[in-house]
Amino acid sequence: MNKIISKPHLFFFGLVPVFIIISLFSNDNAFTISIKATYFVIPYFPFFIFSAIYFTMIGINYFSLVWADKPPKKWLTTIHILLQVLAIILLFTPNILSSYNNYTNSIIVISFLIFLLSAFIHLINFFTSLLLKTE
Repeated sequence: MNKIISKPHLFFFGLVPVFIIISLFSNDNAFTISIKATYFVIPYFPFFIFSAIYFTMIGINYFSLVWADKPPKKWLTTIHILLQVLAIILLFTPNILSSYNNYTNSIIVISFLIFLLSAFIHLINFFTSLLLKTE
């Protein structure tokens, strides 16, 4: 875990090929979220490609901190990575537990909210590391 925290850009760059490979094997499946009488259908392929692009941008952000010789805050990086991994695990949980269809929408919404929280923590980590003076 210490290697991941010390070089988070490698972790996020490592997620990029994983999500591209998952997108290639996703077939025509889609996330289906129903809210009252409205159904949101999000195809897997563009979602996983968007995720790969997102992780590339996060990796570039962390690499730019290394390049600027301003290390990210370790505790914020730890929280960001843990929340990101939790969001990914929760996102794949409804597919694994497809027989428990009652909670699928709730799990996907919780995963999305955790994802937003992790993105917010990443932005805080990036800008505090970039703007604060290092000794």
